[in-house]
Amino acid sequence: MNTLYKSVRMILLVSIIAGGMSLVRFSLTEYDSYLWLNWNLFLALLPLVFAWLAIISKRFWFSVIMIIVWLGFLPNAPYVLTDFIHMSDVGPQSIIWYDAIMIFMYSIAGVAVWIVSVKILRSRFHWPMWVVWFIAFLTGFGVYIGRYIRFNTWDIIVQPRVVFETIGIIITQPNNHEPALGMTVVFTILLVTLYYGFTSLRNYEKTEN
Repeated sequence: MNTLYKSVRMILLVSIIAGGMSLVRFSLTEYDSYLWLNWNLFLALLPLVFAWLAIISKRFWFSVIMIIVWLGFLPNAPYVLTDFIHMSDVGPQSIIWYDAIMIFMYSIAGVAVWIVSVKILRSRFHWPMWVVWFIAFLTGFGVYIGRYIRFNTWDIIVQPRVVFETIGIIITQPNNHEPALGMTVVFTILLVTLYYGFTSLRNYEKTEN
């Protein structure tokens, strides 16, 4: 649990810095172009809350519900990585370097949420490694749906029929929905690689201590 608290503190610190950078940018340029990133960051942080509720609950049924909700919100965490596509479209070009660093900070927070929330759930419920690959695959597909199809997590509740019909069409006709397959595969490999790196580093620190 000590490792969990350290990880959460790190995520919160990075999130505060990222949010602060967006406010500084707004005060200097009067462009509110990136303030919406703070909403994306809020959504990215929610999986950590649901994962925590799942591991502290003493009721199995509640843990299952929280894991399902966690899985639904999980793509929001690494989704922030795709916000780099806005860099050339908004605000003055003279501070594009600042924009890159700022979005990078948001991305660190989002990816860290994915890694840490998967790690604590896997440790608590003893998931095999293939589950991590499967979760990464679903996450990558979810990022595609959010970025290109423009579905939100709550659309599963608001318009479930449309969501699942669209998913079915994408699965059966992947060639007509580029870059669904490529984006899903790349995100899967990226997230699993980062997960391996994080857990290996943690194990190394434990052996050193």
